Amino acid sequence: MTVAAKYNSLAEIRGRPWIVVIIALFYIILIAVVSFVKPSSFDWNESFYPASQELLHGRSPYSIPTFLSVPWTLIPLLPFALLPERIGSAALFVTSALIFAWVAYRLGARGIWIAIFFFSPPLIHSLWLGNVDALSLMGFLLPPQIGLFFILMKPQMGMVMAVFWLVEAWRQNGIKQIIKVFFPVAAALLLSFVIFGNWTATRGLNPINTFWNSSWWPWSIPFGLVLTALSLRDRRRDLAMAASPFLSPYIAHGSWICVVAALLPKKLELSVAVIGMWIIFVIRALQM
Repeated sequence: MTVAAKYNSLAEIRGRPWIVVIIALFYIILIAVVSFVKPSSFDWNESFYPASQELLHGRSPYSIPTFLSVPWTLIPLLPFALLPERIGSAALFVTSALIFAWVAYRLGARGIWIAIFFFSPPLIHSLWLGNVDALSLMGFLLPPQIGLFFILMKPQMGMVMAVFWLVEAWRQNGIKQIIKVFFPVAAALLLSFVIFGNWTATRGLNPINTFWNSSWWPWSIPFGLVLTALSLRDRRRDLAMAASPFLSPYIAHGSWICVVAALLPKKLELSVAVIGMWIIFVIRALQM
């Protein structure tokens, strides 16, 4: 979409405020329906909601053992945390679904291909548990200065993209561009340690040893290194999107959505990947 087309679309919405009202009502109705038919999500219930409550009351969110993310992860969740727990969970569900749809659209998917993306096990897993994978995935498509804040919510999804942006910044204007791109997030990280201390220290929960860790590490490392090298050599953002899970010793099932998203421009590959994941899921379910 051209700049003129975007401007015309925004102007049309401003000239018809009822469009905004209808969208807002539809959003609220979706949240109400989800809150009625779906129980509160596990990750929201056990981690993000209580951590947000701690922050809202002026206390450290890291008193919640299951909250292990960078502190600004909670900022976009605070509006949901002001709601009753179940309604906040539903609001996160609906918002995450809309973000996933936006990402798919931005990456070129339309119609049935967006539906196939939504049918992928990682996306369903992320939505059902109430995690922030959608926010982190959105970061891949934002300008690097902003996107870094989002991909660092889930470094197991975005660490290679950070390297990709670092190399691209160097190629554009050397150290000056690197400082321009990385200074905001570096300053935020430093400030987080000043406020919360060493929040990276383990507090009784080692996610690597949890049953929900779906990492293939260390056997996946060669694949991750190949994807990283190719992304940097060929300047392929899609390969950078897909590389991180293969290099991480910990990744939950839902965070593999970045690999699925990288396949969105390729219809055949996307279909094969989603069908393959469901075949594996069925086989494992039958073995239990």
